[in-house]
Amino acid sequence: MPTHRKPESERFKGPAKYAEYLFARALIAVLRRLPVRAAHRLGRGVGWLAWKCLKRRRATVRKNLEIVNAWMQARSADGGRTISDGGSMMADGGDELKAGRRKSTEGAPSDLSSFIPHPSSAIEAQVREVFQRAGANLFAGFTFNRMSPGQAAEHIRIEGVEHLKSALDEGRGVIVLLAHMGPWEALAQLPGLAQQQYGVEAPFGAMYRPLNNNYLDNWYRRQREARGTRLFSRRDGFHKPVDFLRGGGMLGILSDQKIREGVDAAFFGRMLKTTPIPGLFQRRSGAPVVAVSVSTSAPRQWTIRLRAFQLPVAADPKDRTPFARSLNAALETMFCDSLCDGFWMQARFSAKDSRVDMSI
Repeated sequence: MPTHRKPESERFKGPAKYAEYLFARALIAVLRRLPVRAAHRLGRGVGWLAWKCLKRRRATVRKNLEIVNAWMQARSADGGRTISDGGSMMADGGDELKAGRRKSTEGAPSDLSSFIPHPSSAIEAQVREVFQRAGANLFAGFTFNRMSPGQAAEHIRIEGVEHLKSALDEGRGVIVLLAHMGPWEALAQLPGLAQQQYGVEAPFGAMYRPLNNNYLDNWYRRQREARGTRLFSRRDGFHKPVDFLRGGGMLGILSDQKIREGVDAAFFGRMLKTTPIPGLFQRRSGAPVVAVSVSTSAPRQWTIRLRAFQLPVAADPKDRTPFARSLNAALETMFCDSLCDGFWMQARFSAKDSRVDMSI
């Protein structure tokens, strides 16, 4: 029977998949035991090796960063106006963006001090930092996975929690916009940290893509559920995550994936397909939206920053375009918190993507 005709329950099982599962479990068990310092240093080393060896991936990262840097330069010359949509859609994010840079974190090394566009002569240094920081974030994430909220608090700081409290007070749940940046496992600590440090209590869930290994996927789900995170996928349909929101839950959605079908909206000066899922869930549940970025603020220190997301008003309730525009404007702001913490390894832009006229 051809593999593509098998149901997922059979396609991702078997001896080879089980061996893959055992190997992954063993590797994860070792990486989880590493101290944060060792994990961070090892990750940066692996990232440097990847930067040195993976020429095609390096070219992809360079192309992505060149486009983003060009957008930031044009935006800075335009006086800080948001090119995608004509205005900031984020609370507490405009001052840094209008200035074109963020102030240096006290005690942080110079490579963490800002996200201002790098001159072309320094683009390769920026590319190298993306690889090294991706490795450090990945390996540190395994260590975060075994930490208690108290232990994680030594390395993670939360800013803007008042936006999350205000959104939850509305009683309709909260849609949490996420991007591929920083150590993703740090986000799993957000509910525990918010509860321990700020008294914010709400069930936490996340949309995710099932792994192509049933044994590993089942184990991953159990791990997440044991830490209080409920996972939803396309297998769960549309109504379960919406009901979760209506019940007062916080639902995390990775919103920066490259997709083939969606709503056309500007993203760093290029017209791209944008996921309609956050807008569909918001329309059905009425939940407010909070955007979350994760930035390296110093070696082995990260900042989770929350911002209120000001929803656009569409003349036609079925028109998804205004929400898609403002969603991408939010993502731009999130990535600009720390450009090198973004995961730029995929070909996010292509020659087919039309450019936005920045003079308008």
